[in-house]
Amino acid sequence: MRIVLTFLAVIVMLSASAQEIRYCGQTQATEALFAKYPHLRHENEQSQTDFQAAYEERLANRANRGGGDEEVYIIPVVFHIIHDNGEENISDEQVYSAVEILNRDFAMENEDIEDVVDAFSDLPQPINIEFRLAKRDPQGNCTKGINRVESALTYQGDQDMKDLIQWPTDMYMNVWVCADAGGAAGYTYLPANWLENSPQFDGIVLLHDYTGAIGTSNTFRSRTLTHECGHWLNLPHLWGGSNTPGVAANCDMDDGIPDTPETIGWTSCTLDGESCGSLDNVQNYMEYSYCSRMFTTDQKERMRQAAESNTAFRNDLWQQSNLEATGVLEESILCAAEFRADQQIVCQGTEIQFFDESFHGIQEWNWDFGTFTVSGTDEEVHKNPIVMFDEPGVYDVTLTVSDGIDSIEETKEAFITVLPMDALDAPFVEGFEAGIASETWFIENQHNNVTWELTDVAAATGDQCVRIRNRNNTIEYSRDYLTSSTMDLTGASFATITYKYAYCNRPDETDDRLRVNVSNNCGDSWVLREIHRGITDLPTADPQNAPFVPEGDEWATGEATVDNPDYMVPGFRVQFDFEGRFGNHVYLDDININVFTADNVTVLDLVSGIEMTLAPNPADAFASLSYNMPMDHDVTIVMHDSFGKLIDTMYNGPAQRGENKLNINTAELASGVYLIRMQVGNEFISQRLIVR
Repeated sequence: MRIVLTFLAVIVMLSASAQEIRYCGQTQATEALFAKYPHLRHENEQSQTDFQAAYEERLANRANRGGGDEEVYIIPVVFHIIHDNGEENISDEQVYSAVEILNRDFAMENEDIEDVVDAFSDLPQPINIEFRLAKRDPQGNCTKGINRVESALTYQGDQDMKDLIQWPTDMYMNVWVCADAGGAAGYTYLPANWLENSPQFDGIVLLHDYTGAIGTSNTFRSRTLTHECGHWLNLPHLWGGSNTPGVAANCDMDDGIPDTPETIGWTSCTLDGESCGSLDNVQNYMEYSYCSRMFTTDQKERMRQAAESNTAFRNDLWQQSNLEATGVLEESILCAAEFRADQQIVCQGTEIQFFDESFHGIQEWNWDFGTFTVSGTDEEVHKNPIVMFDEPGVYDVTLTVSDGIDSIEETKEAFITVLPMDALDAPFVEGFEAGIASETWFIENQHNNVTWELTDVAAATGDQCVRIRNRNNTIEYSRDYLTSSTMDLTGASFATITYKYAYCNRPDETDDRLRVNVSNNCGDSWVLREIHRGITDLPTADPQNAPFVPEGDEWATGEATVDNPDYMVPGFRVQFDFEGRFGNHVYLDDININVFTADNVTVLDLVSGIEMTLAPNPADAFASLSYNMPMDHDVTIVMHDSFGKLIDTMYNGPAQRGENKLNINTAELASGVYLIRMQVGNEFISQRLIVR
């Protein structure tokens, strides 16, 4: 089932921090859910009515409980990082930061508790609830409590994303980290009986840059998880059950908690605010002020009541049997060696950072990179080393970690590819007749198993080409990359990239995209040179719903020209980037990269002194070729297209000493770049002609 959540994204630019501020989406998420499933609204209201009655009874009997609130309830937690290989794929350290801040706030160990205004300074208390990352998964296997799932659903942050992975809610508090939480910083649902029958909705969604205080987040945004855990333990916003802070009517609502004054709600840190006739608790974690410091005593009572209730399985989580099952009481046991790198395909001389993600209790690291090693016990140096491979090649990487007693290792074969700066010769021709050479082409598929592949069902020339079976794609905006190895364009004045492609959309005009990108730094960054869109110039055949296989003339020719001097360097690469939007299959063949080493005149030994000019250039209907011969000699003058194909032999005969001239009819030529080449003996002079 798909639930599209539309959250209110309130944007405030602070003069001090100049950053976008997002707020909680709990109310919007709840309303969107109830709009789709109206029966849940009544069940939710009944749960909250029952909870409020029990809460008021709890407060009335507080003096008789005799300090029973001092027991620390431990809640096992699992983080699911849903990512698209972007910055939302936050590090383990950022997750640890989030958990550390959450526990610090719930234990009232935050240093800024001293900043609470005097009127509320006697209200904060430790909540005595602790959150620990799980060490055992639901099957009892060792885990670090962090899962990573690659999916474009990270940009939706909705129930479809949550359905990708969830651990049992009667064993773990599930937290999903994503690239977009519907415009909110995070959201969850208040505990209610309906969550027992629909546990898939239970848990907390966080925007990646509102998670922890390091990495993509910062201290200013670091209390989001504290706020959402308040909701998860049944705390409403201070102004009541809405998400419209600052509205005067909020004074007529109440959060049901006696020691939090009525308020309209704050989106600024106005510590002397008195919005409903008394001083507001602006520094409360359940406000939007972004200067949160505290929970109140009665909020503590409400959260502990939620933790002790069987509603939504909250009281199952901290039971001894569950703590043992989830491993949170275990000592740090070495059980897995894991690592990743910030890049896996680089050019020689490029730095790569490796990240150790092993668990638990690692004290020593030994990295083997094939031709050198890095080892030691200094966490700052040896845990996440930055290394450089000097020689091209494909390298295995092995990490051995130790807890001081035992050791365990992980080897990833062919994990790092180091390219030379000039792997491909120019000109480069690829028809895929010999397959997709692993040292020539690199395929990156970010979403599913539908990506560039070799096929013999069609070809522009020969018997084979590459294609994406895009009609089988089930993920919108999926991206697939076919990236070349490197070329050295030093000394060139321009290059042309030509290719043949075939595609048809579906009758509903699906808007897929084929882009041609180039890089002058071995793929560290890319610049768009050409784009074909699914409703304009990408289709080469009539729309159809059946799987598309091109026939006959259902191929088109594409061309991109690169003439920026900044790109005439070693490490030049070309990339074909396809963005799928539920269209049909796409095919690619006959890729040619031609390099031209003359801007105006190329002079070789035999023809020293010959000058050749074209005017006008660019040309519309005609161009004139002029050349000055220092001697009488036979010459041949031909025209090639940007594929290198011979278009015309324009002259073959004697040329006299002095000025010679040849008129070229360009009116019937297609727009593009052509090469005019004059042969004198066994040597050549060439110049490009641009036809508009």
